[in-house]
Order: sequence, then structure tokens, then C-alpha cells
Amino acid sequence: MIRRDRRATSTALGYVLSLGISAILISGLIVAGGGLMESQRDQSARIELQVIGQTVADDLSSAARLADCDSCEVRLRIDVPSRVAGESYLIQVDEIDGSPPAYRYRLTLSTGRSNVAVDVSVRTSVPVAETSVAGGTMIVDYDAGQLEVRND
Repeated sequence: MIRRDRRATSTALGYVLSLGISAILISGLIVAGGGLMESQRDQSARIELQVIGQTVADDLSSAARLADCDSCEVRLRIDVPSRVAGESYLIQVDEIDGSPPAYRYRLTLSTGRSNVAVDVSVRTSVPVAETSVAGGTMIVDYDAGQLEVRND
């Protein structure tokens, strides 16, 4: 009698198959969604770095206009976020063209872990020292005829 009754087997087998298929589908969604989330995080970091780069470039230009004399003393505080998309970042100041009357510089903002980098160019009327600073609060000083960017 027990061998002829197969109803319990089909119910248990159907239950196990349903769980297996559900697990496979959920795993596939998590894997696909993980790649999408990483892509969105990189895009968000790129946009944030672009905005921060423009802010720093504008403040450097403003400091240069204020420091356009030999006896001027300028100290400007720039407050930008210390992290973008959950990561810290660096701002590298590199000279593109150092000939007066308009000095040109490239600000390279880059994250560490996800390797997202953004370049922003800036023109100033006074030279800027080449440097690398961490994101966050920065100080721009006019000293010895040039602007210097450093962390606070």
C-alpha cells in the first residue's frame, strides 16, 4: 500500500524544485543588480567630483583676483565634502601653462578604491604651487607671489 501512494513525493519534489528555481532567480537578480549599483556609484562619484572640482577652480580664481598685488595677503577657506560616494579622494594641482598673464592649471580629482578621476581646468592671474591635497576643508594662501593650496 505504501509503494503505490506517490502523492507525498510529488508535493515534496515540487516544493524543492520551486525553492531551487526561486533561489536561482534571486541569485541572478542580486548579481545583475550588484553590477548596476557599482555603475551607479561610479557615475555618482564622477558627478560629485566634477561639482567639487568646479567649486575649487572657482575659489582658486577668486583668490587669484584678490591676490593680484605684491603686498596683498590672502587666506581663503574652501569647504568641500571629504568623501564622495562613500570614498575619500585627492585633488592634484598640475601646471598646464605657466606663462603670464594667464596661468593655466589642471585639477585632477580622483578616488582611491573605484579609480574614478575627473579633470577640471582653471585659469588664474597669479601662479599656483603644484600640490596634492585630500578632499575636505582646504586653505588657499597667497605667499611669496603664488597661491598655495593645503589641507586645513
